Amino acid sequence: MDVDNGERRGGETIAATRRRRGWKRSLERATGLQLMAVYWVPMTVLIGLPVRWLFDRQESLVEAVLNAALSAVWIGPALYLGRRVAGGQDTRRDPEGYALRQAVRTGTVPEDDEVRADLPGHLAGQRRATWAALLSVLVTALGLILLALLAADNEGFAVIFGVVAAVSAAVAALTLTRIRRLASLLPGPPETPRPQG
Repeated sequence: MDVDNGERRGGETIAATRRRRGWKRSLERATGLQLMAVYWVPMTVLIGLPVRWLFDRQESLVEAVLNAALSAVWIGPALYLGRRVAGGQDTRRDPEGYALRQAVRTGTVPEDDEVRADLPGHLAGQRRATWAALLSVLVTALGLILLALLAADNEGFAVIFGVVAAVSAAVAALTLTRIRRLASLLPGPPETPRPQG
């Protein structure tokens, strides 16, 4: 008995469908820094830490956490490079999102009227998401630095996570600068004539 996908979701509300599509679209349009902020801690705890304990059970918990976080820090650069290489797939999967990302990356206003109309909302969302991602990465890095210095007495980890925080801050500053410049190129809202009286 083959059930059509539409029939199976018959009880699903339109709002739930839009929400699911919204999350997927948000993840597809997120930057490397934003994805790193979302994935770094869960991948450290769910993948890095169990793998560390599987192969080296003589590490203390603090060293295992620091090594797992160090092993998972590659997420940001890997996602950034993966997006750059797979640009053609992004164009086919989400052409509007690709055009919006290209506009932010190049600092040019898109020619397409539909994409240009979506650009102010996209820029506002990217600004908020970049600030949230930066805050998340900085708090995580600061926690790891304090853990390395106070509990593990290891300056090497502190320096590495300090570099991660500095690079993340530089990437966020670059992204926010691009967003601000692109927002300044957009025409302002049309002014409504004021009644004279």
